[in-house]
Amino acid sequence: MFSILKPDFVYTDVSDDITENDVDVVSDLWSMNGRDVYRGSRDPRYTHANVYWLYDEDLQRVGCTEHSLRDHGVFEILWFHESEFGTLLQEEGWVIENDLWSNLPEQVFNRFVNEEWTTAEKFLEQCLYGPFRIVTPKMLIQRPTVYTCQKCGRKSLRPIQGCSSIESPLDFPDKAKIVFVDDDLLVHVPPPDTNVFTRLGHGDGLQSLEQELEQVQEVRLEPQSHRLPHNSPRPMLETEEHLQSQLEPEKQQEPLPPQSHPQTPEQPSNAEEEKPERM
Repeated sequence: MFSILKPDFVYTDVSDDITENDVDVVSDLWSMNGRDVYRGSRDPRYTHANVYWLYDEDLQRVGCTEHSLRDHGVFEILWFHESEFGTLLQEEGWVIENDLWSNLPEQVFNRFVNEEWTTAEKFLEQCLYGPFRIVTPKMLIQRPTVYTCQKCGRKSLRPIQGCSSIESPLDFPDKAKIVFVDDDLLVHVPPPDTNVFTRLGHGDGLQSLEQELEQVQEVRLEPQSHRLPHNSPRPMLETEEHLQSQLEPEKQQEPLPPQSHPQTPEQPSNAEEEKPERM
């Protein structure tokens, strides 16, 4: 969760568990952005701001307030969202869709499962030879490094043994070919007013769903041998035509995210004390 007061700072402890610092703390009920929350004590782990965690009536952590060290009256309210990207960027309107596999053509699905390219890193690594990219929250925090062999042209997200490689940050050549996923490869669709593309070096705005569906889907794969597992899951798509295109990289297809609807975050309201309760 990116800080608002210090945008280059990231909160990594964003579970809904009560922090050890707030156990047995007597708290008042506050009204913030129209939500009734309990505020914990100042978290001593943070030095960029005075940080107080917020809890709902069930004492589940739901966000925090960060107050300026110079002026306690200057503060920002940060909320947890269902989408990890919404929490990280403090944006409402992110929608969690089906997993990435359900958007892939049958032959691409089978290829990735057979080769055990089933993590976000391994999936992305096979897309480095074309414009298609998947992005996880961790990749927004720290952009991956791509290693490219100067002789054979092989690309990897890790140093290539036995090769003389050059390092470069992961690029995003085509905005329309970026898909946001979590570690479970569930697709997260951003709202139209998101700033996530600006972070990736592209302008704001999203294509309409109709425009996205008209795009030719491509997943360029590095030639590899097939190792067929005994119990690979059944593919979501059933089109034999995709098999030939998968063997011809220039004709392959890629999944694109659907459109979601925007939501406008509320502005912080003045905090009002109501009643004390022990956490």
